[in-house]
Amino acid sequence: MANLDFYAAADDLRELFRFLFGETDIVVYESSSEHNLPVRQFRSLPALEEVIALGNYRAAYLQLWSPSVMVEPVIRRIDMAGLPQSPHRYSVEGAGLMQLYLSGIQEGVIHHTHFGHWSEAGARQSSIHPAGDCNWRELSKLSGQVQRHIRNKMACAKLHARPVLRHAYTSVQEGAALWFGPEVHGATSAGIVPSSAA
Repeated sequence: MANLDFYAAADDLRELFRFLFGETDIVVYESSSEHNLPVRQFRSLPALEEVIALGNYRAAYLQLWSPSVMVEPVIRRIDMAGLPQSPHRYSVEGAGLMQLYLSGIQEGVIHHTHFGHWSEAGARQSSIHPAGDCNWRELSKLSGQVQRHIRNKMACAKLHARPVLRHAYTSVQEGAALWFGPEVHGATSAGIVPSSAA
Protein backbone atom coordinates (compact mmCIF):
# COMPACT_ATOMS: atom_id res chain seq x y z
CA MET A 1 0.00 0.00 0.00
CA ALA A 2 1.04 3.61 -0.57
CA ASN A 3 0.69 5.65 2.60
CA LEU A 4 1.36 9.22 3.70
CA ASP A 5 0.62 10.51 7.19
CA PHE A 6 0.78 14.27 7.70
CA TYR A 7 -0.27 17.01 10.11
CA ALA A 8 -2.90 19.48 8.94
CA ALA A 9 -5.02 22.23 10.44
CA ALA A 10 -8.44 23.19 9.07
CA ASP A 11 -7.03 25.73 6.59
CA ASP A 12 -4.48 23.18 5.35
CA LEU A 13 -7.27 20.74 4.62
CA ARG A 14 -9.23 23.44 2.80
CA GLU A 15 -6.21 24.07 0.59
CA LEU A 16 -5.82 20.34 -0.03
CA PHE A 17 -9.46 19.93 -1.07
CA ARG A 18 -9.26 22.98 -3.34
CA PHE A 19 -6.39 21.20 -5.08
CA LEU A 20 -8.21 17.86 -5.27
CA PHE A 21 -11.41 19.39 -6.63
CA GLY A 22 -9.71 21.94 -8.87
CA GLU A 23 -6.73 20.10 -10.35
CA THR A 24 -7.68 16.40 -10.36
CA ASP A 25 -10.73 14.36 -11.38
CA ILE A 26 -11.23 13.07 -7.84
CA VAL A 27 -14.72 12.74 -6.39
CA VAL A 28 -14.91 12.45 -2.60
CA TYR A 29 -17.24 9.99 -0.86
CA GLU A 30 -17.84 9.34 2.79
CA SER A 31 -16.54 5.84 3.57
CA SER A 32 -19.88 4.74 4.95
CA SER A 33 -23.28 6.34 5.20
CA GLU A 34 -25.30 7.19 8.25
CA HIS A 35 -27.96 4.66 9.21
CA ASN A 36 -30.76 4.26 6.66
CA LEU A 37 -29.39 7.02 4.41
CA PRO A 38 -27.64 6.91 1.03
CA VAL A 39 -23.92 7.49 0.92
CA ARG A 40 -22.90 11.09 0.27
CA GLN A 41 -20.47 12.29 -2.37
CA PHE A 42 -18.78 15.68 -2.55
CA ARG A 43 -17.59 17.53 -5.64
CA SER A 44 -16.73 20.89 -4.05
CA LEU A 45 -15.29 22.31 -0.85
CA PRO A 46 -18.53 24.10 0.16
CA ALA A 47 -20.50 20.85 -0.20
CA LEU A 48 -17.92 19.03 1.92
CA GLU A 49 -17.92 21.68 4.63
CA GLU A 50 -21.69 21.53 4.95
CA VAL A 51 -21.18 18.06 6.41
CA ILE A 52 -17.63 17.81 7.81
CA ALA A 53 -15.97 20.05 10.39
CA LEU A 54 -12.46 20.25 8.93
CA GLY A 55 -9.67 20.41 11.46
CA ASN A 56 -11.52 18.46 14.15
CA TYR A 57 -10.13 15.32 15.74
CA ARG A 58 -11.26 12.26 13.73
CA ALA A 59 -13.35 14.52 11.52
CA ALA A 60 -14.15 11.99 8.80
CA TYR A 61 -13.17 8.84 6.94
CA LEU A 62 -13.32 9.48 3.20
CA GLN A 63 -12.89 7.50 -0.02
CA LEU A 64 -11.41 9.24 -3.07
CA TRP A 65 -12.60 7.94 -6.43
CA SER A 66 -11.09 8.84 -9.80
CA PRO A 67 -12.93 7.86 -13.00
CA SER A 68 -9.53 7.60 -14.68
CA VAL A 69 -8.63 4.79 -12.25
CA MET A 70 -11.83 2.75 -12.08
CA VAL A 71 -15.26 3.00 -13.70
CA GLU A 72 -17.16 3.50 -10.44
CA PRO A 73 -16.90 2.59 -6.77
CA VAL A 74 -18.82 -0.30 -5.30
CA ILE A 75 -21.69 0.84 -3.05
CA ARG A 76 -22.46 -2.08 -0.74
CA ARG A 77 -25.49 -2.24 1.52
CA ILE A 78 -24.81 -3.52 5.04
CA ASP A 79 -27.83 -4.73 7.02
CA MET A 80 -27.38 -4.57 10.77
CA ALA A 81 -29.64 -7.37 11.93
CA GLY A 82 -30.19 -7.58 15.66
CA LEU A 83 -30.32 -3.83 16.20
CA PRO A 84 -33.65 -2.08 16.90
CA GLN A 85 -35.64 -1.64 13.68
CA SER A 86 -32.87 -3.45 11.73
CA PRO A 87 -31.08 -0.39 10.32
CA HIS A 88 -28.78 -0.48 7.32
CA ARG A 89 -25.99 1.64 5.93
CA TYR A 90 -23.92 1.78 2.76
CA SER A 91 -20.17 1.30 2.38
CA VAL A 92 -18.05 2.73 -0.46
CA GLU A 93 -15.51 0.16 -1.64
CA GLY A 94 -13.14 -0.74 -4.46
CA ALA A 95 -9.57 -1.87 -4.96
CA GLY A 96 -8.65 1.36 -6.75
CA LEU A 97 -10.03 3.83 -4.21
CA MET A 98 -7.80 6.12 -2.18
CA GLN A 99 -8.46 6.70 1.50
CA LEU A 100 -8.25 10.05 3.27
CA TYR A 101 -8.80 9.83 7.01
CA LEU A 102 -9.13 13.35 8.33
CA SER A 103 -8.02 14.27 11.80
CA GLY A 104 -7.02 17.46 13.55
CA ILE A 105 -6.79 19.10 16.92
CA GLN A 106 -8.04 17.80 20.24
CA GLU A 107 -7.23 19.55 23.51
CA GLY A 108 -4.40 21.48 21.88
CA VAL A 109 -2.80 18.45 20.22
CA ILE A 110 -2.89 17.93 16.43
CA HIS A 111 -3.28 14.30 15.32
CA HIS A 112 -2.17 13.09 11.91
CA THR A 113 -4.32 12.81 8.78
CA HIS A 114 -3.79 9.71 6.62
CA PHE A 115 -3.72 9.28 2.84
CA GLY A 116 -3.31 5.81 1.36
CA HIS A 117 -4.40 3.15 -1.12
CA TRP A 118 -3.68 -0.37 -2.31
CA SER A 119 -0.78 -1.22 -4.55
CA GLU A 120 -1.63 -3.56 -7.41
CA ALA A 121 0.24 -6.43 -5.78
CA GLY A 122 -1.46 -5.84 -2.44
CA ALA A 123 -4.90 -5.61 -4.04
CA ARG A 124 -4.40 -8.82 -6.01
CA GLN A 125 -3.36 -10.61 -2.83
CA SER A 126 -5.81 -9.20 -0.29
CA SER A 127 -8.64 -7.07 -1.71
CA ILE A 128 -12.13 -8.56 -1.87
CA HIS A 129 -12.72 -6.50 -5.03
CA PRO A 130 -11.24 -7.29 -8.48
CA ALA A 131 -7.82 -5.71 -8.98
CA GLY A 132 -8.27 -6.06 -12.72
CA ASP A 133 -10.98 -3.37 -12.67
CA CYS A 134 -8.38 -0.69 -11.96
CA ASN A 135 -5.92 1.28 -14.05
CA TRP A 136 -2.98 0.95 -11.69
CA ARG A 137 -0.70 3.18 -13.76
CA GLU A 138 -3.23 6.02 -13.49
CA LEU A 139 -3.65 5.42 -9.76
CA SER A 140 0.11 5.60 -9.22
CA LYS A 141 0.30 8.79 -11.28
CA LEU A 142 -2.58 10.45 -9.42
CA SER A 143 -1.35 9.34 -6.00
CA GLY A 144 2.09 10.72 -6.79
CA GLN A 145 0.54 14.04 -7.82
CA VAL A 146 -1.36 14.27 -4.53
CA GLN A 147 1.60 13.25 -2.38
CA ARG A 148 3.99 15.65 -4.14
CA HIS A 149 1.53 18.47 -3.64
CA ILE A 150 1.34 17.72 0.08
CA ARG A 151 5.09 17.26 0.54
CA ASN A 152 6.43 19.96 -1.79
CA LYS A 153 3.73 22.62 -1.98
CA MET A 154 1.98 22.50 1.38
CA ALA A 155 4.49 21.28 3.96
CA CYS A 156 6.96 23.58 5.67
CA ALA A 157 8.37 21.15 8.25
CA LYS A 158 8.56 17.47 9.19
CA LEU A 159 8.08 15.51 12.36
CA HIS A 160 10.26 12.50 11.65
CA ALA A 161 8.98 11.41 8.19
CA ARG A 162 5.58 13.08 8.48
CA PRO A 163 5.06 16.41 6.67
CA VAL A 164 3.76 19.27 8.80
CA LEU A 165 1.60 21.58 6.71
CA ARG A 166 1.84 25.36 7.01
CA HIS A 167 -1.16 26.16 9.17
CA ALA A 168 -0.49 23.21 11.46
CA TYR A 169 3.09 24.42 11.88
CA THR A 170 1.86 27.93 12.70
CA SER A 171 -0.48 26.43 15.30
CA VAL A 172 2.48 24.66 16.89
CA GLN A 173 4.42 27.92 17.05
CA GLU A 174 1.38 29.44 18.80
CA GLY A 175 1.21 26.74 21.47
CA ALA A 176 -0.32 23.61 19.94
CA ALA A 177 1.57 20.30 19.77
CA LEU A 178 1.84 17.31 17.42
CA TRP A 179 1.01 13.74 18.44
CA PHE A 180 3.45 11.03 17.36
CA GLY A 181 2.86 7.64 18.93
CA PRO A 182 3.01 8.07 22.70
CA GLU A 183 4.87 11.39 22.44
CA VAL A 184 3.69 14.99 22.10
CA HIS A 185 5.96 17.46 20.31
CA GLY A 186 5.75 21.21 20.92
CA ALA A 187 7.48 24.16 19.27
CA THR A 188 10.81 23.48 20.96
CA SER A 189 10.92 19.78 20.06
CA ALA A 190 14.05 18.72 18.20
CA GLY A 191 11.91 16.25 16.26
CA ILE A 192 10.14 19.03 14.32
CA VAL A 193 12.48 20.12 11.54
CA PRO A 194 11.60 23.14 9.32
CA SER A 195 11.93 22.49 5.59
CA SER A 196 14.80 24.94 5.22
CA ALA A 197 16.77 22.82 7.69
CA ALA A 198 15.67 19.42 6.37
